[in-house]
Amino acid sequence: MTEPKFSFFLESKPNKSENHLILLNISYGIREYDVKTEKYKYLPLKLSTGFTIRKEDWDNKNYCGNPTYVRKKGSALNIALDKIKTTSTEQLQLFENEHNRKPSQNELKTIILEKLGKSKDTSKDISITKYISDEVTRRTTIEITSNQRWSKATGKQYTNLSQHIKNYESNKKTLLTFGKLNDEIFLDFFKVINDLYKIKNGEYYAHNTIVKENTHFRAVLNSAYKNNIKIGFNHLHENYEIKEREIKNDIVLTIEQLITIINTDVSSSKEFTHARNYILLSCFTGLRIGDMVCLHELQPENLKYNSVNYFCFTTKIRKNKENKDELTAVIPILNPIKIFLKQNNNTFPKFPAQVNIRKDITKFLKHLKFENLVDIKKYYYRVDNAVVSKERLCDVFSPHDCRSTFITNLKDLGIIDDEIEPITHPKNKNKSIVQTYDKRKLVGKAVNLIKILNSKNCDLYKY
Repeated sequence: MTEPKFSFFLESKPNKSENHLILLNISYGIREYDVKTEKYKYLPLKLSTGFTIRKEDWDNKNYCGNPTYVRKKGSALNIALDKIKTTSTEQLQLFENEHNRKPSQNELKTIILEKLGKSKDTSKDISITKYISDEVTRRTTIEITSNQRWSKATGKQYTNLSQHIKNYESNKKTLLTFGKLNDEIFLDFFKVINDLYKIKNGEYYAHNTIVKENTHFRAVLNSAYKNNIKIGFNHLHENYEIKEREIKNDIVLTIEQLITIINTDVSSSKEFTHARNYILLSCFTGLRIGDMVCLHELQPENLKYNSVNYFCFTTKIRKNKENKDELTAVIPILNPIKIFLKQNNNTFPKFPAQVNIRKDITKFLKHLKFENLVDIKKYYYRVDNAVVSKERLCDVFSPHDCRSTFITNLKDLGIIDDEIEPITHPKNKNKSIVQTYDKRKLVGKAVNLIKILNSKNCDLYKY
């Protein structure tokens, strides 16, 4: 890092009392390129000390009050100037050590003034709902190529959070601002909106709904923090993260229901077509929704294994909590999908947005009158024990339940985990880059599953 240079100087124009404001000049290596001169221009930071002095009392060489001034007024001014220089040096070094870069002029000015107690803490007056509203407007309207861009759906989620905050403010007769927000208020917010929901709807929020609101609120605080807005507590601490509670419900489609779906004519409805195609393809591949929406980019292929061709497709697995490396699976094309591809020019369909897929599936299953009751376990926020209720399958079935259907039906056929996992939960244990892209092992695992399925007495789950 460049060694900074500090110098004090007087503002050229005196005030009404003929005193000159003392300014601090910090040169610390920040520069910008001047297109006209084709040279770099260094940009020192000029900072007001808040102190004034008469020109004749200033020591221009040592940057302090001269001996005559000290005899008359004392050394308090020179001590204060020395403190400003020391504080500026320390804050600059701390920033560079923490961020491994030089601070911008605004960043350095903010941290120095704050350390000296000279900054005005405007964060205490910044409304959190106003900040959210401005962010929603900005991030849903900026260039679509920007990584700051929010979709309308994301913008709506933060607008909903803002409404929750307004409800809290109304209930508590207060205004939430960043500087006044503390850990007690932050955690109380979730309790209050949960209680208000209970009063209105007769039951508390689902625990994982509050988790989402907590995630959004903490994201807002983090955004404000990055914009140099002071937060009234350490919002980054894990104590303020509300953790998800895992819910496992046995929601699957039976073989009979899958046959009904396959045989249903959906040609008159685009929504039903999307729903049927999604259920069919996911229930016979085990793919998650994140992989399904990219399925149209893939091409079925004949892969050779031991001199025999097998009809499969290769796909990236985009979500796996056990392994953050890039994961790939070769998935066999079972008979129902083989028939589907023959009817659709050997191509996979393109699906709508995930939120629309969910709606289409619900609508389609209601049309089919899949109303058998299933046990649903729910966790409510601030309620320790799970609540079990009976719900209609068509009301609660989700795209992810297609994946559960695939795995459950294979397990019912007696397929062991070791044969299923390479398809549904691949792991990257390759020792070299060559092994990573060597499909032979992946194809072999797909072929093993094909052979085992063909030995079972099930017309649907057969190659």
